[in-house]
Amino acid sequence: MFGSQMITLVRGRFGSAASQVIEQTRAFGPISRDELTRRTGLSNATINRTVAQMLRAGLLAERPDEVVVGANGRPGIPVEVDGSSFATLGFHVGHGVDTVAIGDLAGRVLGQRRVTRPLDSAPDLEALARVSAELLGGLPGRSPLAAGLVAPWADLDLDREAMGEELGELLGLDVTTAEHVAAIAATEFLHRRAGTGGVTLYVYARNTVGFALAVDKGAVTEVSRVGSLTHFPAGPDTPCECGGTGHLAANYSDHALLARGVAGGAVSAEATIDDLVAAAGTDARARALLEERAVAMGRVAAIVRDMVAPHRVVLVGQGFTAYPPALASTLDAFRAHSAGAEVELSVTRFGGGIQAAAACTVALGPIYDDPLGLAPAVRDTPLPIPAPSTKGNIA
Repeated sequence: MFGSQMITLVRGRFGSAASQVIEQTRAFGPISRDELTRRTGLSNATINRTVAQMLRAGLLAERPDEVVVGANGRPGIPVEVDGSSFATLGFHVGHGVDTVAIGDLAGRVLGQRRVTRPLDSAPDLEALARVSAELLGGLPGRSPLAAGLVAPWADLDLDREAMGEELGELLGLDVTTAEHVAAIAATEFLHRRAGTGGVTLYVYARNTVGFALAVDKGAVTEVSRVGSLTHFPAGPDTPCECGGTGHLAANYSDHALLARGVAGGAVSAEATIDDLVAAAGTDARARALLEERAVAMGRVAAIVRDMVAPHRVVLVGQGFTAYPPALASTLDAFRAHSAGAEVELSVTRFGGGIQAAAACTVALGPIYDDPLGLAPAVRDTPLPIPAPSTKGNIA
């Protein structure tokens, strides 16, 4: 089981030849061997030997249809990360909703399923493992290489190490655990690889609120700083579970906003946050709540930006994306409250799929650390299916 407060996103020259090849191929493929030589600085012989080994292992696939016609000399056949031989298993544990996903070695999510549970119950890892086996069964021919387990551990009062070990025993796979906001930042970075030098600030908002920094040092890139915004002073005097009032999560998390919508009569007691968003089309009370959150989140993001002075800011999570009409208010609030110079500001492209993508991205860590060392050993290993759970705490 692997767990760290830091997530290595790009290993660069500190990685093995195979690690450098798969990183560059994932980011820029289909890519020629000559281009791999140029980007990595490795010799032609090393690149040719490594690519040949990775093709035999099923980590890379050739793309003869991408050969450049009319090039001088004998054109090489470009390669890309093979998306058909192997898989990753991703598990995201959230506030009352757990997500199980299957990904490929390029970080793409191939399938996912959400499982709800009572807010006061612990996640049933045996049930989640069975869901992953069912999803994998719908993708014949793929062998799972590793798994990722992501959660806001402190917010949910969960034991990260114990849960990682338990899930690893159930799956028979290495499990990498990661903090929720750090995993979100890593996912966003990897899918925006071009033009992300320097420091990128990611601000996440849903039921967990926090921020993370991806620091590109040239030779290596890491998510190296993560902070919670749960108790950031940001709103009305709503009581917080810590005993204080006016904190960000206590006012503007999905659960808090829904509770305020129920109390204000915008939606019924049985409603979900999706119902509150839908009600905003016709109900001024629901619309006002969502607009209020949008402005508050924009203001907080601006304050964090001024504190850390990044090169760019990315807003992530359904707290920003669930109600698109209010996004302009978030951006206006950010610009109005930031004292710094103009900074590149963008919003996640993942929408509601970010939790699945983050869990699958975390699972890639040990694979990209040592692709050739891991793949041959487990290529033909089926995923064990745990016996039915007796815990019964997942609805």
